[in-house]
Order: sequence, then C-alpha cells, then structure tokens
Amino acid sequence: MPWFAWIAIVAILVFGITQIISMATGRPLPGGSDDDEVKKLRKRVDELETGSDSAEIEHSIPSKSEVNLAAEDRWRIEMLEARLEELEKNRKDNDNEDPKPGTPRPPQL
Repeated sequence: MPWFAWIAIVAILVFGITQIISMATGRPLPGGSDDDEVKKLRKRVDELETGSDSAEIEHSIPSKSEVNLAAEDRWRIEMLEARLEELEKNRKDNDNEDPKPGTPRPPQL
C-alpha cells in the first residue's frame, strides 16, 4: 500500500475518534449548531405551541383520513351524477322511440 494511503486512513481514524469522544463527553461537535440558536428555536417552538392560535391552526388543517373521506365522497357524487345522466339519456331515448302497437311501455321512474 502506498504511503499516502496510510495518511488518509490515519486521518479518517483520528477524525472518527475525536467525533466519538466529543459525543461521549457531551461537548458540541465542531461545525455543529450554536447553543444560542438552539435555545432561540426552542423558545419560538414553545411560543407557537402554547399560543392561542395553535388551536385554530389544528382545526383548520384536515387530517389525512378526512381528506381521503372527502375525496371518496366527491367520487361517489360524480358516479351518481354520471348514473343520473345515463338514466335521463335512456329515458329520452325511450320516449323518442315509438313503441310498436300492442307492446307495453316501460314503467316511468
């Protein structure tokens, strides 16, 4: 193995060991977020969760099951409308045809 490969392997191992040690001791990782930013974000989340507007937001956003039920209802309505149109079309076609003498007319719905 060439000498520069050993340098890369050692660098990866040293980086991994330092990451593990910093996580185990609880110190922030290099390049991680600042504690001040995290505190500000937590404060904003708490304000939003405890605010009076949170109840209004929860009621205005439908759940997935409500969306699915609404879609199913729309589909049923469309199917019923299509069926009604087909029945009306059949009735008009039957009314336009002259029945042969002696044959009873179909009952009207």
